[in-house]
Amino acid sequence: MPIRETAMPEVQGSLSALQNVWIKELHRMERGMAPLGDAMFEAAQIRAGERVLDVGCGGGRTTLEAGHRVGPTGRALGIDITGELLEIARRRTSDAGADNVEFVEADAQTYPFEAGAFDVLISRHGTMFFDDPDAAFGNLGRAVRTGGRIAIVCPQDPLSSEWIAVSVGGAIPHLGPPAPGAPGVPGPFLFAEPERLVQALEAGEFRDIAVEGLVRPVPIGIDVDDVLEYVALLPQSQTVFAEGAERRMTAALAALRDALVPFIRDGRVVMNDSAWLATARR
Repeated sequence: MPIRETAMPEVQGSLSALQNVWIKELHRMERGMAPLGDAMFEAAQIRAGERVLDVGCGGGRTTLEAGHRVGPTGRALGIDITGELLEIARRRTSDAGADNVEFVEADAQTYPFEAGAFDVLISRHGTMFFDDPDAAFGNLGRAVRTGGRIAIVCPQDPLSSEWIAVSVGGAIPHLGPPAPGAPGVPGPFLFAEPERLVQALEAGEFRDIAVEGLVRPVPIGIDVDDVLEYVALLPQSQTVFAEGAERRMTAALAALRDALVPFIRDGRVVMNDSAWLATARR
């Protein structure tokens, strides 16, 4: 799995672990992020004939949607560093017969995009692992034409997400609080503070920047057991559980099970998730 050689070791480990979760739980992750992606597309206002860059495209769902929106006279390019996910993206594209959609396996922070090649840049949870966010958005900004647009979503502070808050709340009485992550460090919550996101966009010479908080109900799993299995896979959970005795881990999982029951709706566990929606013009 390709990891940026310039990344710090702890960032590489975090990214690698999350890549494994993405590959294993791709369909769950895509279902869970779909409502946030809908908000991103609404804000992007993609039109027929436009050229769209999808950063951190993963399995390619958002790139394919962008390709559908621009139609045969436009094009969509998805970029991601995880080859296994791009294999899935390319199969999906072939199955859909989407001739105007392409993918490249590369680091968007340093990839030599053609200057001004895109009308719109989108990203659904794909911009948080840059080693140097300012340099990354500088590179991405050059890829967007003057007057072009950007619409991205990325996670807020983890405890602003209902499902993370409930999970942590169930574990804390038995395992203690998780170690707080350093703010501004590459990882899922790099842009937890919106000021850091604005700074990165300004480094890309974007203007008319607006950052809006989103809260959307998202499906987490088909039932409580399914959600517990997913939570156990997450790198953050494995770190917490590794430090707890078996008795305390059993108690924490039992507490989490009880906490999840009220969120069962129509045969699924549905909880609120939060994100920032950032829009701007080049």
